[in-house]
Amino acid sequence: MPVDWVVVGLDNGGTTNNGTILDSGGRFLLDRLAEVPSDVREGPDKAIQSLVVSVEKVLGLTGVPIAAVRAVGLDTPGPASGDGVISSKGATNFGHAGWRGFDIRGALADRLGLPVIYNNDGNSAALYAHHVRFGAESGHRSSVAAIVGTGLGGGIIQAGQVVRGAAGMAGELGHVPIPLDGLLDAGQAMPACNCGQSGDAESVASLTGIQNNLLPYWLTKYQGHELSDLPIGAAAKLVRKYAENGDEMALAIFRQQAMALGRLFTIAANFLDPDAYFLGGGVVEAASHFRDWFFAEVRAHTILREEQARASEISLVPDLDMAGARGSAYAARDWFIGPGQQVKPAALLSLGLSPGRRDDHHHGEASRLIALVVVPMRAAGREAGALASADRMTLARHRQRQRARLDPDHLAGGRRVRVTAERLAGHHLPAPQLDRPRRVGGADDRPGAAGGTAPQHA
Repeated sequence: MPVDWVVVGLDNGGTTNNGTILDSGGRFLLDRLAEVPSDVREGPDKAIQSLVVSVEKVLGLTGVPIAAVRAVGLDTPGPASGDGVISSKGATNFGHAGWRGFDIRGALADRLGLPVIYNNDGNSAALYAHHVRFGAESGHRSSVAAIVGTGLGGGIIQAGQVVRGAAGMAGELGHVPIPLDGLLDAGQAMPACNCGQSGDAESVASLTGIQNNLLPYWLTKYQGHELSDLPIGAAAKLVRKYAENGDEMALAIFRQQAMALGRLFTIAANFLDPDAYFLGGGVVEAASHFRDWFFAEVRAHTILREEQARASEISLVPDLDMAGARGSAYAARDWFIGPGQQVKPAALLSLGLSPGRRDDHHHGEASRLIALVVVPMRAAGREAGALASADRMTLARHRQRQRARLDPDHLAGGRRVRVTAERLAGHHLPAPQLDRPRRVGGADDRPGAAGGTAPQHA
C-alpha cells in the first residue's frame, strides 16, 4: 500500500500482543485485531521476539514496507517506569525472574532499530479514548480514564498528552484513596489493596478487589450461595455473569464498585476538572443491559458542580480490544510529529465490524434505552425535596457520550438522584440510587440537608 510514513502501535498483554498501523493522514490501516502470542511467561528474549513478530505481522497485513515506519508505540501492564523498565519486584504478567528491572522499551528499540515510545496499558487506552472523542480538538482538551480489570488502571490526558509525572507514575487512579463512608456495608472490613494501602479505589473496583475484599464479605451475608462452593479466585471471575442474570448478591458487589468509581471521578473533578471522564474494562464488554445499569450507577455517584456538568461528559472507552494498540500508535505519531502538530484523524478504512473483533455485538442504537432522571429540588411554593421536574435523557451507548449529571447539593433540598431505566426491570436490575456519605462524626451539614444551610444564589 503506497504511504508517506506510518507508525506502529503494539499492545502487550499477558497472553497476546495486538498491533495496528496509523498512517500520516491519521487513518488506521487495520480495522480488526492483529494478534500473536506474547510469550511473556517465557521471559524477555522470547517476548521481545514476539513483539518483533507483531510488527512484521501488521506490516504484512497492510503491505507497508518497514522503511516507512518512523516509530513504534508500545504499552504493557505495570508496574513499570515511565521509560518502560519493569519493576524490580516483577509484575503480575511479568513473573519470570528475567523481567525484574528489565528495560522492555530499550530492548525492543535495539531489536527493531527504531524509536519506541512507551506507555502503560491504561495510559494508552486513555489516550485512544481521548483522540476518538475530541479528534482535531484533542490538543486543547483534557480527560481522565478509569480501566477496570484485574486491577484498576487508567490515565490522565492534558492537552492531548499523557500526564506522566516526575517519576512516570502519574495516573495511577487505582491507588487514590476514596471515602468509604456509606459505601461499605455495616460491619464490612476496610478493603486492602495489594499495593499496601487500605481503602483505595482498586481495593474495591477491580477483580482483585472482588476476590480479596468484596466477595468474601458478601458470601457471609448470603450463606448457601452457589459461589460459596467454589475456590474464591474462580468464584470472583463468575460474579459478573451472576450480576448479568440479576443475582442480588452479585449486584450488591457491583453497586459498591460503581460507587467507588463515581467517588474517584468526583475526586478527579475537584483537582483536574477534565472535559471528559471515560470508563473502560471488562464491565464495558458485559451484556448490554448490565453495562447500562452499571454505567448509570457510576454516573449517579459522580458528583459535579453545575458548571462542570455543563462543560463535561462521562463516556465509555470505545473499541476496548483495540484501544491499547491504537493509543500506542497515537503516542508514537505525536512523538514523531511533535507536540501541537497533531494530524486530524481520518475515518477508518472500513467501519464495519470484522469476524476477528471480540466486541462484535449489537448495542449501538441510542433509542433502545431511555432513562427518566428525577432530581428532587426546592421550587417556588414547594416544600424542600418536592418533585419539581423530570427530564428524559438517553443513556450513553457504545461509541456515544452522555452529559454528566448535576450535583444535587447545588439544588436546595436535593439529597438524592434517582435514575430509573425502562428496560432495567426486565433484567431484574434495580434503579441506581445515590446517598451522599455523611460527614465525619455523623453531622449532616451539607447545603440543603435537613438541619443544614441552604446555599445562597445570586
